[in-house]
Amino acid sequence: MMYKTYKDKIKKIFDKTEKVKCPAFDNEEINFNAKGINHLLFKGDRSQRDSKRIETNIRLLPSAIYLLQNATFWQEESTYEKGERIYKYWAFEAVVKDRRIKVIVRQVGNSKKHFWSVIPAWRRDKFGILNAKSRNLEEWES
Repeated sequence: MMYKTYKDKIKKIFDKTEKVKCPAFDNEEINFNAKGINHLLFKGDRSQRDSKRIETNIRLLPSAIYLLQNATFWQEESTYEKGERIYKYWAFEAVVKDRRIKVIVRQVGNSKKHFWSVIPAWRRDKFGILNAKSRNLEEWES
């Protein structure tokens, strides 16, 4: 699938959602904007993510939105400084539709919080990587 098609699919979901109120932040709104779209499509060095990873991101987006609308607390919080800016991240983990996912919310300085990423959360065992349901994380159905 072409990059533009991926971007259009993500943008359609983001445009429909726009923002959600998150109970974990006292119902503060989490924005779904271009920053999140770019992060789902590109790595930190601006190279495009693998197409299977992008497809997984797209399939997990509805579950990520649901998680943010219903989460009452986050599991991880981190902060770092780069130049004059302070970046804050919050990670939410839950099993949604039989899939264990991690959703990241980011805030730059005092700006509004925004959706940053959704990833399949996994753990390792002696047989390899596994999730709530499947060992092959890239072949999930939504």
